[in-house]
Amino acid sequence: VAGLQSQTLTQVKLGVIGGLNFANFSGDDIEDLDDEGFDIEGRTLGHIGIIGRAAIAQNLALQGEITFSMNGSKWEGIICNEYDITIMNWTHSINMLQLPVSAIYTLNLPELAIKPYLGAGLSASIPVSSGFSLKLNEEEKDFDYNDENFAELSSFVLGYQLNLGMEYEKYFCELRYERSITPVFDNKYIDDVFYKNIKLLVGFRFDSNF
Repeated sequence: VAGLQSQTLTQVKLGVIGGLNFANFSGDDIEDLDDEGFDIEGRTLGHIGIIGRAAIAQNLALQGEITFSMNGSKWEGIICNEYDITIMNWTHSINMLQLPVSAIYTLNLPELAIKPYLGAGLSASIPVSSGFSLKLNEEEKDFDYNDENFAELSSFVLGYQLNLGMEYEKYFCELRYERSITPVFDNKYIDDVFYKNIKLLVGFRFDSNF
């Protein structure tokens, strides 16, 4: 048993990962804003963390991360009345400690030096540094999320991800799609807003096994 445990531990490889997060919100509440004339735009943000991969079978592995992931969205709307026109710009920033775990299947193509892989899994996210800014015409103010200003953030968000990547020796790149399953806001009036991200990531694994 000890020998088996030692063999399993030596198959775990650690590395670092980072890149761009093309972030936005989705859900029925976002579609309602769009129907009301709001322009919903994504934000180009960042993702950085530590990654580990443990082989569990031939061509199959578990991949886990501890990451800092920046999420958010931009909303722009126009309010018109008989006296003036007000342009509203909301910039949402929800930075999360994220723990994604994926099952990774590496395609067996021995004639290629590059190893493509596919994956899917779940992630747990906890907001750690968040807020939003509201710009009315030329005046801008920053706010924290709470029921008085907008809505409370959910303290825990569960999501899923789909992975498509390739490895070359200890280097790899990955295209990842993410979406939350549980809502971003803990508010009965804003209960259908989810994060929706596309991540372009690169990284490398250390030479040592653990």
